[in-house]
Amino acid sequence: MARLDNILKYEHYKAEDFISDTFFLEWVASPNNIECCVFWNRLMEIYPDKCKEINMAKEILLFDIPGSGLDPFEEEKLWQKINKSLLS
Repeated sequence: MARLDNILKYEHYKAEDFISDTFFLEWVASPNNIECCVFWNRLMEIYPDKCKEINMAKEILLFDIPGSGLDPFEEEKLWQKINKSLLS
């Protein structure tokens, strides 16, 4: 799996860095993607201190933070932006 070679680049990532990472967005958008799951689970094994940042980034993307709900129009607009970044 070639992407495992790229794990080192995530050593100093914060939540905002994960949110702007295309492969991270792909994982959040497609949690059943085996390649993504293997990569991110391995990354969390190598960098257990990143779990907090990763979970925070996932919560932001999935709108699980209390009081941060978007209206349906804003939510759709954000998902379109995420999908566009995944396709480019």
